[in-house]
Amino acid sequence: MKMKVNLSNLRLKPQRGLTTREFIMLALLVVALEGYFLVNYILAPAYDDYASAVRELQERQQALDDIKRDYARRNEIEAEIKDAEGKLAVIQAQLPPYVSQEEAVFSLKDYSDRSGLSIKSISFVNAGELPLSVVPAGGTEDKAPFTAPVPVLVEQQVTINFMGDYRQVYDFLSNVETNSRKGSLKSITLQKNDDGTLNGVMTLSFPSYWDEYEGRKPFVMTPESESGKASLFDEYTGYSTSGQARSEALKPAPRPDFYITLNSYLNNSAKVFMMNYYNAGSEAIEDRNETVTAQMTLDGADGKYTFSYKLGAYDIVGDTPTEIKDGKIRMEVLVQPRRSDEDRVGLVLDITNNTGVPFEITVKGDDPSNPRFMTGRTVGNVMVIQANG
Repeated sequence: MKMKVNLSNLRLKPQRGLTTREFIMLALLVVALEGYFLVNYILAPAYDDYASAVRELQERQQALDDIKRDYARRNEIEAEIKDAEGKLAVIQAQLPPYVSQEEAVFSLKDYSDRSGLSIKSISFVNAGELPLSVVPAGGTEDKAPFTAPVPVLVEQQVTINFMGDYRQVYDFLSNVETNSRKGSLKSITLQKNDDGTLNGVMTLSFPSYWDEYEGRKPFVMTPESESGKASLFDEYTGYSTSGQARSEALKPAPRPDFYITLNSYLNNSAKVFMMNYYNAGSEAIEDRNETVTAQMTLDGADGKYTFSYKLGAYDIVGDTPTEIKDGKIRMEVLVQPRRSDEDRVGLVLDITNNTGVPFEITVKGDDPSNPRFMTGRTVGNVMVIQANG
């Protein structure tokens, strides 16, 4: 049986709309969602950027203020830096930041020359255990900036066989102990010979110090200027094919009576060194990086001449007559070149020559435009000769 449905008889009930309360709640929900997204995705990042910019501005302003303060006292800072560099140079002259056998040999030669003690042999103790690797001249070993210092103290021991008298041994040890480069005596053995001279063996210590993270510095030698020919095939000045002329040209110059050495401020030896060749114990030194003054007096007549000079704390009087060769009293001044504008080592020498014999001073290696050696007040016959070599 089929059932027929008449759609016209159906009555659909219309749906009810949103009430005012529901509409308001829905609107508030939409506004809340929009506000959430606005605050979290737009306003919050913008505020964070603003706060970060404010903090960065404050930091940069603080840095700018610090720079302005430092700039205002730049002269004071530069003076502090120079003072610190000067103190560091003094410390490094006493305890150099390297281990160098060459430096030890040069120091021993200097002590020997100044004391007259003859060194027969030099040997290094346990040299294989020392850090003697070469450091590049252009820099130092590996650095680790902003790291706490790690001190490294290395002791280089040197044993020497020597010959001399008691005075020379005393002067040699005095030079070791008073030199700006720190050194010390570890042991000594003496034996007196029948002629009164001494043979012996001594062991010296040369300490070095540096910061492990700063690394060692290279040992820089200051070569002395040597006179000679520019070419192997050039003739010597005054050369002649005649035997007489050759013998005159090759005749050695007389040995000077007095020596003065003016070293670079970076040199580990005394900056100013003065001595008389024929009188033991006549050494006088000054170790300041500045121009110092000295006074010298020559007295006597008829081939018997004496001398005296004052340099720093030294007041030397020579009782042994100074020898006269070729009618002159001679002094030789050996000058090392200046290393920088900070190198202010120099000497002004006042001379009183009461002998009537010419006093000839030969200066080697000095810069005429910025000399280390100068004569001050002079009395009597004094001649100064500037030599190239």
